[in-house]
Amino acid sequence: MFFLRWTLFQGIIIISLAVLAYIADLFKTEIAIPASSSMEVSGSMLMTFLFITAVIGLLSLLMYFQTKKSHTFLKHPLWDKMYVLMPVVFAVSFVLIFFLIDSVSDFIENHRWIIYIMIYYMLFLINIIVLSFIHKAKRNTIPNENKIMFSFVWTTLILFVIYFLL
Repeated sequence: MFFLRWTLFQGIIIISLAVLAYIADLFKTEIAIPASSSMEVSGSMLMTFLFITAVIGLLSLLMYFQTKKSHTFLKHPLWDKMYVLMPVVFAVSFVLIFFLIDSVSDFIENHRWIIYIMIYYMLFLINIIVLSFIHKAKRNTIPNENKIMFSFVWTTLILFVIYFLL
């Protein structure tokens, strides 16, 4: 029953991500980066940031429930090297997605859900990169649940700064 409860919560998170993508598609004009980069905070900038924060929060909850489900999460020796591996995986994924979107843009235009999967994937990778740096810096000093919470906060802050610098 213990295993089933956390798996059920993870299933609810995945359904929530699908619902969030549907809602974001309904408000697709409000959730976009504005063409002009003025310093004025607009409603669409706020909606975009709230969408990104909600996605990162749900992905962090997914990992949090995994730590509750498995006591070996973040304990594999590979996690000691993840702070080097994950930026490489992110760079390769970014290039592949960039070329994928360019080559199959007509298909993606008709199937917008693919864009949300790519956005979720990239935000997940960014969150994992931050988590891997936190894990490397705080190896045995804080529990894994707190590492995931800190990765959520730092990922959100980093993306907030990057988003408003654009």
